[in-house]
Amino acid sequence: MDINSKFEIQNSKLFDRCGVVYFIPAHKIDTGSLKQIFSHTKFLASFPAQSNIGVKVHFGEDRNHNHLSPQYVKSIVDIVKADNLKPTLIETSTLYRGARQNRTNHIELAHKHGFTENNVGAKIDIVDGERGEEFKAVPTNFRNIKSAKIAKGLDYYDGLLNLAHYKGHFVVGFGGVIKNIAMGLAAKGGKLEMHSLTKPTVKKDKCNKCEVCLSVCPVDAIEITEQSAVLGKSCIGCASCIEVCPEGAIRINWNEASESTQKKMAEYTWAILHNRKSLHFNFALKITPNCDCMDRTEKPIMPDIGVFASLDPVACDMAVWEKTQKNIDKLYPELNPQLLMDYAQELGLGYKTYQISEI
Repeated sequence: MDINSKFEIQNSKLFDRCGVVYFIPAHKIDTGSLKQIFSHTKFLASFPAQSNIGVKVHFGEDRNHNHLSPQYVKSIVDIVKADNLKPTLIETSTLYRGARQNRTNHIELAHKHGFTENNVGAKIDIVDGERGEEFKAVPTNFRNIKSAKIAKGLDYYDGLLNLAHYKGHFVVGFGGVIKNIAMGLAAKGGKLEMHSLTKPTVKKDKCNKCEVCLSVCPVDAIEITEQSAVLGKSCIGCASCIEVCPEGAIRINWNEASESTQKKMAEYTWAILHNRKSLHFNFALKITPNCDCMDRTEKPIMPDIGVFASLDPVACDMAVWEKTQKNIDKLYPELNPQLLMDYAQELGLGYKTYQISEI
């Protein structure tokens, strides 16, 4: 029996509603409608009393206010507590420099953005250590990732609630529940591994030597010469410099980098969800061009849609992607986010076919 078949058999009871995506229109989102999703999936009922439930949330970068509202997180936390379970908000350190690069500063910023225990009813656990150094190696033996470096602290939790803010992303097209798991719960070494082909180059004729890129490089791989910025051999491919360059002078081979990153994300998601009960939420609200790692607040590219939830992460992403594809394609015509769902289905993570059940 191959590893994918084993995964599907072991999780067949949990995924007996595979392909069903529950949908709450934006104007109907409240604690009552969210509670109906838990009633339909029977997710919380699958745990003994006092089980530890990790609630995966992105707290947003400093000066970014597009992140998921703490009020929605509070609603989820209250529902979990009402079932006599113990929820904790979980996250990991970032690869790039910034306010979330270490545990202490990350929690301080989360509190600043309203994710305090008083506001949401749950504490925060940065599950990969103070600086992303604590990981567990999970053998996968896939074509890209042979052993995944996932956050060590995940082992404390009996189940996982994945609360993703759906938005665009300049490397993979969009960020939904799969990205929230893969990049969000990999340790720092895992994030680096997923970005390893994202090696940028500098167009000398566009670079004005403003030095903005110097401040975000986590390994000091950038040097300013007489002609332009130059990326050295120590570049780890985190792509932070691409995000901040005001002139668009730093580029990557989009096709190669995007395809590689998407496939590695799918493999990391498999490693994280393997033998782990999980329920996934895509909050398609304030859908912005870029992810919440950007250190600025952006205008949405389209009206709010609502909340999509499923036991199947592939179906959950696919359902929102099909609602937003035209808008995302306008932003990133050179990317093909469909690769992520195709490969995730191939790995046995779920199914691209789905049925919408409106709450």
